[in-house]
Amino acid sequence: MEKPFQLNIVTPDRAFFSGEVQSLVVNTTSGEMGILYHTLPLVAVLKAGRMRIKKNGRWMEAIGSAGFVSVMRDKVTVLTQSCVWPYETENEESNEHALSDDERKAASMHEYKMAKAQLSAQFAKLQNKNRRE
Repeated sequence: MEKPFQLNIVTPDRAFFSGEVQSLVVNTTSGEMGILYHTLPLVAVLKAGRMRIKKNGRWMEAIGSAGFVSVMRDKVTVLTQSCVWPYETENEESNEHALSDDERKAASMHEYKMAKAQLSAQFAKLQNKNRRE
């Protein structure tokens, strides 16, 4: 029997998943990677796509955006911008039609402010780099 390890999947909005699992399969920039208990420690960049999680002998599937995976011998942490279960995307599509114009504008403004903050942070890093050179 496969030994379990602790898996935590975290997004900026929520702790998406936390629990003991036997296996995790993710899409990295180098291709698909399977993770088991006692895997050598590593950090990898994730591509957007499907993540498969084996818990209690059953496979579950989640859909995540780009991010990072940190692997320790008995603990794995996935950091991603967003992650959803397949049934959540179906609900989002049907609920999107029910959003009012005000709710859509508020969501758009939030996305704009987040993008602006990220852009400002990147400019600050670039300016700092240029000062050192």
